[in-house]
Amino acid sequence: MRRNNLQKRENRIRFGLVCATVFAAFLTAFMIGQGPASTVPSAQTLAKPWTAVGSTGVVDEASLKNFAFGTTDIAFVAGATGTVVVARYNVTNTFDNNANPNKPGWTTLEMGSNAPLNTIIEARLYQVKTCDQQQTLLCMARNRSNDTPCAKCTINGTIDFTNSLYYVEVTLDRNSAQNHSPRMFTLRVY
Repeated sequence: MRRNNLQKRENRIRFGLVCATVFAAFLTAFMIGQGPASTVPSAQTLAKPWTAVGSTGVVDEASLKNFAFGTTDIAFVAGATGTVVVARYNVTNTFDNNANPNKPGWTTLEMGSNAPLNTIIEARLYQVKTCDQQQTLLCMARNRSNDTPCAKCTINGTIDFTNSLYYVEVTLDRNSAQNHSPRMFTLRVY
């Protein structure tokens, strides 16, 4: 009886050691990327975008009496007599796309919007040199009279947060106060 209990105890210890060894092997394989389910992700799946909704921008002082934020959009406030609203969105580094975390590999600016007839919405991506006011336009996405509700543009250059900062300037433009209100919903840089 005593020998039988010792045998059962040894079997449980062996089983526990085998389980711990298998677990350690899988954990090690996972950590170094050699596991059976490990695959090399494509560049498309690696890209972590910067995103913003329209209601998170900083409105230009000249547009303060003309704008309204919705839950996710920016538009003209009802009854506004102005024809232009400008807002800016600070583009921040996501730190998780490339071996060099300051170069995310982004190539596209995308803007989701609604531009009724006789209105234009433009999103411009700017690069600003560190400790300077020098800025460079990298690309512009445009929706004119709802021709491109998901407007995109290709970034001219490389995004590099080492020596530059970035922002998107959005302009809502209508040729008269009687026109419908254009609305900008989303921004993505990826």
